[in-house]
Amino acid sequence: MTEDLAMDQNAILEPLAYHKKLRDHLKSRKKTWQWFKDEKVKTQQVESFKKDLLKNTYRLDQDSHSSLYNIAKEICNVLNIDAQVIFYQENNSIQLNASISILEKEAHIVFSGNILQLLDDRQLKALVAHELSHYLFFKIEDGDFEVTQRIVLALANDSRSEDSIIETARIFQLYLELFCDAGAFKACREHYSVIQMLIKLNTGLTEVNAQSYLDQAKEIISQEEESTNQTTHPESYIRSIALDLKARKEKDYEEKLHQLIEGKWDINSLDIFEQEATRKLTLNFIQLILKPQWMNSAAVTNHAQQYFSEFKRSVEVDISTLSYRDKHGINFLSEKLKHTTPSTKSFLCYVLLDFSRIDSALEKLPLAHTLEIAELLELREDYERILRKELKLTIRDFKKLQEEAMADLSNVTENQENSMYDDE
Repeated sequence: MTEDLAMDQNAILEPLAYHKKLRDHLKSRKKTWQWFKDEKVKTQQVESFKKDLLKNTYRLDQDSHSSLYNIAKEICNVLNIDAQVIFYQENNSIQLNASISILEKEAHIVFSGNILQLLDDRQLKALVAHELSHYLFFKIEDGDFEVTQRIVLALANDSRSEDSIIETARIFQLYLELFCDAGAFKACREHYSVIQMLIKLNTGLTEVNAQSYLDQAKEIISQEEESTNQTTHPESYIRSIALDLKARKEKDYEEKLHQLIEGKWDINSLDIFEQEATRKLTLNFIQLILKPQWMNSAAVTNHAQQYFSEFKRSVEVDISTLSYRDKHGINFLSEKLKHTTPSTKSFLCYVLLDFSRIDSALEKLPLAHTLEIAELLELREDYERILRKELKLTIRDFKKLQEEAMADLSNVTENQENSMYDDE
C-alpha cells in the first residue's frame, strides 16, 4: 500500500457538506432540536421491532456464518465503531436488497434474496460496510446526524410541509447513500468491489466488470447534464462515478457530487437553501430592473411590492449575502444561469415581462430596458421568444417594436441614477 493510500484510509469518514449544513440549520431551531434529541425509542417499541424481525427472517448465527461475522468485525475496526452486529435472511424474498436497523449499539442487518450466494467475499464486505456506515453516520458527533435525519424526515412526511422541505429530505438521503458508499470504499480499500456489488444487486448477474460499467457511467454523464431524480438512492451509474471521484482523490470532489445530486438551478425543485437563495436573487433582480430613476413610477413600485411586501428601491444592487463577481451582480447571475433549467430562465423572463408592461405611461422604455438586461444576462433569446408569444407579434412586428423602444431609450438622458451602470 502506498503512503498516500494509507493516509487516505486512516482519514476519518465525515458527513458531506450538505449534511453539516442542514445539521447546523436545524440545530439553530433549539426547541425543535432538543425535542427530537430527547425523544427516545421506548422499550416496548424495541421489543415489538425485534419480535416482528424474528417472525419474518431467519437469524444467521455466528457458528454457521463465522466468515460473515469476521467481515463485520474487520469493518467495525476500520470504521472505528463498536456495533453489535446481527445478521438475518428475510423469508420468502426474491428482491436483492440489504437493510439495517439500529437500536442503541445493535446493528441488525437483513439480507433479501440470494445475496449471500451472489456476492463474493469482497463484494459482500462492500455491502456490509455500506450498511454499517449508516451506523457510523448515526453515532458520530454525539448522534447529531441521526437527529438531523429524524427531523427532516418527520417534516417531509407531514402533509402540510412545503415542497422545499420534501426536496431537502430527498437530497439529504441521496448524499447519505454516497457517504455509505465512501465507507464501503474505505473498508475495501478499493472501489471496484463496491461497484461490482452495486451492479450485481441491480442486475442479478453473477459476473460483472466494474471498469466496463464505469466507462458506461462516464458515457452517460458526458451525454446529459441531468442530476439524479431518485428519492432515496442515486442511480448506480451516479454512485459509481462518485466512487471513482473518491478513489482518484478528485480535488473538487464535493462540487462534482453537487452536480450529480443537486444538479442545475431549478425553480421547480428548490430545497430550503436554494429557496432562500432564489428569493434573495429575485429581490436583487428586481432591484436591477428598478435601478433607473425613471423606472420607479408608482405602478412599478407597487408591482415590486407584490413580489416583496417589504420592497424598497436601492440604487446599489444588494448581493452581499451571495457570492458574486462584480458590484452589479450581473456576472454572478449570468454564471448561475449557465447551470439552470429552461423553467428557471422562463421565470426570470416573465419577471422582466411583468415590469415591461405594468405601466403604460412609460410607453416603450421599460421594454427596451428589460431587453438590455436580458442581453446582459444572456437571456435575450429566451426573453424575445416569450415577448413574441405573449404580445402575439410576428418576427417582423417584434423587430419594429424593438427598434422603436431602443430609439426611445437612447433619447433618455443617462446618469448614475437612471442607468443600470455606474460610471467608473
